[in-house]
Parts: sequence; structure tokens; C-alpha cells
Amino acid sequence: MSSIKKNAVLNMIYTVSGILFPLIAFRYASRILLADGIGQVYFFTSLIEYIILLTSLGIPLYAIREIARVRDDHALMSKTATEILILHSVLSAAGYLAVFLLICTVTKIQADIPLFLLLSVSILFKAIGVEWFYNGVEDFKYITVRSIIVRTVSLLALFIFVKEKEDLFYYAAISVAGTVGNNLFNFFRLPGYVNIYSFGWKDLHVWRHLNPALKIFALNLIISLYINLDSIMLGFLKDETAVGYYAASTRISKTLVGLVGALGPVLLPRLSSLAIRNSQEEFWSLADKSLRFIVAFSLPMTVGVFFMASPIIHLFCGSDFEPSVLTLQIMSPVILFISVSGLYCMQILYSMGKEKLAIFSASLGALVNLTLNFCLIPVYSQYGAGVATVVAELAVIVCTVITGRKYIPVHFFFGKKIHYCIATLLVITFLLLLKLFRMNEISYLITGTVVSATVYYTYLMLVKDEIILQVTKSCIKTIKSFM
Repeated sequence: MSSIKKNAVLNMIYTVSGILFPLIAFRYASRILLADGIGQVYFFTSLIEYIILLTSLGIPLYAIREIARVRDDHALMSKTATEILILHSVLSAAGYLAVFLLICTVTKIQADIPLFLLLSVSILFKAIGVEWFYNGVEDFKYITVRSIIVRTVSLLALFIFVKEKEDLFYYAAISVAGTVGNNLFNFFRLPGYVNIYSFGWKDLHVWRHLNPALKIFALNLIISLYINLDSIMLGFLKDETAVGYYAASTRISKTLVGLVGALGPVLLPRLSSLAIRNSQEEFWSLADKSLRFIVAFSLPMTVGVFFMASPIIHLFCGSDFEPSVLTLQIMSPVILFISVSGLYCMQILYSMGKEKLAIFSASLGALVNLTLNFCLIPVYSQYGAGVATVVAELAVIVCTVITGRKYIPVHFFFGKKIHYCIATLLVITFLLLLKLFRMNEISYLITGTVVSATVYYTYLMLVKDEIILQVTKSCIKTIKSFM
């Protein structure tokens, strides 16, 4: 368990940097490029992400599980990694046919073809980046250090080259470079792990990975329908400005989801390994502790974002993004919902090989999201998209719990998890009382964050909550190991 704790803390540091750097970048860029400029980049990016999704065919998540299963056999691991890399590269190269087709047929893309082509570079580098390999072998220290270096350089480049609204192309180039830099490091470091001389090239069976990867592809495709489709539908049914307002809200909510979900990349290889060894007791013990971790951190975040949406948006995006305040409040529950559904579907059911149940639940969520988007976006714009996302994520959780109850004997708000609800109610009380002092927004944000964290942490320490005690101890040990 000590390695899991250390990896979780390392991945938490990685995720925090992944939250901090993009938020600083977004805060800086949004004041220069404004909602329409930011919206244009996010609209194009959403289209590119769909192409990446289609050409990946579920390989990244599938590969984590497969590498985790064979990592103790170096020759087999090298062979498996090479097969998956070749398959992913061939499929991604075919993705540029979709890029060409979109350029020829979509008027909104033809308005700025160079920008769209620049963003499409991510398709190629996503394939050769092999991020899945380093997750599969649990090399989280490398992932963390590499990402912090690349993100720091990208942020400095943003401050240097993006000075006015016409620098939209530079902003997009720097955003892509942040991804490309990570992927290049990954690719050139791979020979240190993979020995291509440990197997015969005639022994490679590249296409054997296609069919099992397609199962997770179906799940990823469905989930992406209500992750990226909102921005695309806003772009077509409304305009880039609405996409910009929505992007500001989703940027904040999804980065917090990423913070809570930092445990995910650590859990998948470990749960997959336990499932293949049929270690049921250890599997469910780890799954239950993971759920407690998610509830412990996502509940107070959800409440904090709802109460402090206005100062958060004004601080990170500026006064021009006022419509994003209500959007962020509407979307605050997704911090909890996405974190829980991610654990149930991606970590537990997928590790057990029960992809069909996860696909069914995600399909229901996608259908709900698509229907509500068509009904609400034309009338309520980004607010309607926010409502659709929240309802869809709730539908996924309810459906997963009902259909997968036989395979998921971990419960949401029972047992020791009730303490997280009590602690969150205390936070709500203090935040409401704090509003009576009528302080300015920045003071309310800082004071509210400090007071809420102190109240929440103190209560859980008083009741000797196991998760908080373990996280505290692991953080102290990991920090000492870097000193």
C-alpha cells in the first residue's frame, strides 16, 4: 500500500501543476483574447479531440491495463508496448483524412484554416507520446517532473509572445507545444524501458489489440459525447462567445475534477493487477478507500465552487466573463458526479472486464445530455449546456449503481462516509456566515478557502478519519523524500 500512497501523492502533485499552470495561462489569455478568441480555440480543439478519440480507438486506457498486466515480463512488455505504439501511430495517421474532410466541408473551420491545422498537430503527437506506458509501469515521478518543466516553459512563452488580441495563433501554438513537449520527452525516453531486440519483428501481432481496445473505445466515445459535444453544439447553435463563457466554467470545474481524479491513473494499473490475480478482498478494500477519498475531497470542492463562483471567475477570467459565474454555479455538482462515475465505470468495472455495464450507463448519460442540449442551448445558451451536463452525469451514476450493484459493493454515503457530509455542512454554515461581513470578493475567496479547509480538516482529524490521516502522513513523507 505504501507505493500506492506515494504514487497517489506524486500524481496529485502532477495534477495540481496541471490545474495551476492552465488556470494561470487561462487567466492571462482570457483578458487579452476575450471570450470570442478563447471560444474559437476551444471550438477547434473540441473538434480535434474528437478526431483523436476516433483514431485512438480506446488504446490509451486499454494500454495502461495491458502494460500493467505484463510489466513483470520485460520481453513481453517490450513486445506489447511496440505493438500498441505501431497500431496507435497507424490509426492516428489516418486521422488526417478527417482533418482534410473537415477543412473542405465546414465553413467555420475555413475561416481560419492555419489555426485548425496547427491544433491538429496534437493528433500525431498523441500517438507517439505513449503516456499510457508510463502510467502502466507506474513511473509517476518521471511524469510529474517532466510535466512541471514543460508547463513552466510553456507558461513563460505565453507571457512573452501573447501580448494582444491578434496573438491568437501564438496562444494556440503554445497550447499545442505544452502537449508536444511532454510527448517528445516520452517518446525519446521509451528505449530505456523497451528493448526492441528482445523479440522478433515477425512475432509482432499488431492487430490483436484492436478488438479489445474497441470496447473501451465505445465507452470513451460515449463519454466524450457529453464532455466535448457541449462546446461543439454551442458553437453551431449559438456562437464562439457562448463557447468562451462556457469554456471558462468548464476549465475550472474540470481542473478540480482532475485534482480529485488524480487517484485514477494510480488505481487502474493496480486494480487491474489485483483483478487478474483474483485478489477480491484487497480489490474491494482499495476500491472502497478510493471512493472515500473521492467523496472526502469532491464534496467540499463542490460547495466551495458554488459559493465562491463569482470571485473565482472574476479572478481567473476577468469582468468580461460575468455570464460564466452562474454557469459555474450550475456546473459545480459535476466535480462530485464525474469523480464518482469515473471510479465506478473506468476504475472498477473496466478493471473487472465489465465494460458492457459501463458502456450502457455512459450511453444513457450521452442520450440525456444530447437531448437536453438540443432543447436547452437554443434558449438558455451556456446555462442550458451546464444543466445538461449535470443531469447527464447524475444519470450515469444512478444507472451504474442500479445495473452494476452486483459488482460494486461499495456504497456512497454509508458508514464512515457520513462524516464527510457533516464536515461539508459545517463548511456551508461558515461560508454563509462569512457573507454577513460583506467583504470584497478577493477577501471572501481567500478567507472562505482558508476557513473552509481549516474547519473541514479539523473536524475529520477530530473523528480520526482514516483517509485524511493517511493523506496527511503520505504528503509529509513524500515532501521529505524530495528534500
